[in-house]
Amino acid sequence: MLNNLKMKSFLPSAQKATFALLAAASLFTQVACKDDDKIVGDGEPKPDPTAIIPTKGKKYTYKISEEDGTVSTQVTRVKSVKDSTGIVVYTVENKISGEDGESLLIMKSYSQNGVTTNEISLPAAYQSILSEFEGSEYVKDLKITGFPHYQLLDNKAAVNSQVRFKGEPIKLSLKLELTDDDGQIVKTELQSTITFDDGKVTKVEDVTTPAGTFNCSKWEYGYTTITKIFLNGELGEQTNEVRNITEWTAPGVGIVKSIESDVLATPTSTTVLQKIEGE
Repeated sequence: MLNNLKMKSFLPSAQKATFALLAAASLFTQVACKDDDKIVGDGEPKPDPTAIIPTKGKKYTYKISEEDGTVSTQVTRVKSVKDSTGIVVYTVENKISGEDGESLLIMKSYSQNGVTTNEISLPAAYQSILSEFEGSEYVKDLKITGFPHYQLLDNKAAVNSQVRFKGEPIKLSLKLELTDDDGQIVKTELQSTITFDDGKVTKVEDVTTPAGTFNCSKWEYGYTTITKIFLNGELGEQTNEVRNITEWTAPGVGIVKSIESDVLATPTSTTVLQKIEGE
């Protein structure tokens, strides 16, 4: 039999690493900035006041609490603002620090025609997940598809405003070589697919956090993760996991609070804005 302790140590790690890319304070953009894009003005852009994007020149600190008691800190800031073919594009830096070390996600956001679009691209996704398994003697191959992936949020703070996702399902294939209880090599492949469901604003309300009180849109949407484990080419295990996301956002801030829950409405991860500072 396969050493279950080894397999169980990889399964949740792969799933968590994949979704962590999409749960950062800013997710996904459809605009690819060129190296010769001009910085807007003298670094003081004219922002869309309805955009659900952090404000340049400010630093946002979040506390992320997981169901297993793990706590990490995320610091979000706008690294640069550029004009890309007439669209103001924000490059957003998310630095996440926890017990397992530090990771850095660089993403882009822009607002156009009343919609905020966010993007995460493949290079950032690959590096973030790869770091979870770097140096492991068991990992033989890692492939990721479905990036770039896009999240589109209606800027209007009103019930039934839409959140939509564009792009193919996000897929991760992780090939391992593990040993069974008899010391024999077992070629193992983990295939994980994440599919996001569109959602909407269910309420507009004030939300109080350690950083203050904000008038927020309350979004509700979800995602499904299907994970298959193949042992020497044969399907050995399959899990289907549904998660619901409740997220509160405010213009000029982005995410104020976010709760990920399972099908029983038990919170599995909670992100709360702790403070806003000038850089």
